[in-house]
Amino acid sequence: MSFSDRLLIALQKAGIQRHGAGAWLAKQTGTTVKAANKWLNGESQPRREKVQVISKATGVRTEWLEYGTGEMQTTQTQEDNNQDKHLNLGHIDAWDSDTPLNPNEVEIPFFSEIELSAGNGFNNVLDIATQKLRFNVSTLNKAGVSSETVACCKVNGDSMEPILPNGSTVGLDTSQIKIQDGKMYAIEHGGMLRVKYLYRLPFNGLRIRSANPDHQDEELSGESALDVRVIGRVFWYSVLL
Repeated sequence: MSFSDRLLIALQKAGIQRHGAGAWLAKQTGTTVKAANKWLNGESQPRREKVQVISKATGVRTEWLEYGTGEMQTTQTQEDNNQDKHLNLGHIDAWDSDTPLNPNEVEIPFFSEIELSAGNGFNNVLDIATQKLRFNVSTLNKAGVSSETVACCKVNGDSMEPILPNGSTVGLDTSQIKIQDGKMYAIEHGGMLRVKYLYRLPFNGLRIRSANPDHQDEELSGESALDVRVIGRVFWYSVLL
């Protein structure tokens, strides 16, 4: 990837829309909008000190943003700067109904069904969960999430890379279905389970955004947006495959 490609990924991760990104970068780095737009268009690249400012503002590693080397984020950067905090939940494993629970653990429904029948309620989706994940109660409490409203699902495809590679697992708070711009949600759309960034648009419209810059935004009118059902907000994810 070029610097401009990595810059767009960093901006998307931080919830910055492409429209207006030049003005945002200019404000962060103390440069002109014209210069910032040249970075976005791949016409030039900022000096090291400005790359460092952008890295800090978007929560990515300077070396990755400037040269494409190493991981996009360190573990500490993910914990400190990611808008959807990646919680360290300790030991988590799949188990069956014969395995006794520890006193400080709860069982969370885990499902990997991607094709959902149109109109299927989320409770029905939970009913087909064939596995459970163990979560520590204190960790969920720290995240402000009730064990009664948590579910986990698997992500399919490359639309959320590099944030969520194919096969990643996400934790959902099903009590949070009111859309906050730039947050990551699991949705049911056209009979498909999808994990995306969501943004509200005027007249009850909706923008659906992928983390992968190769996937274009989807903008739905108010009427079309009614076909999208928010299942829950992503509060945790694991990229261990």
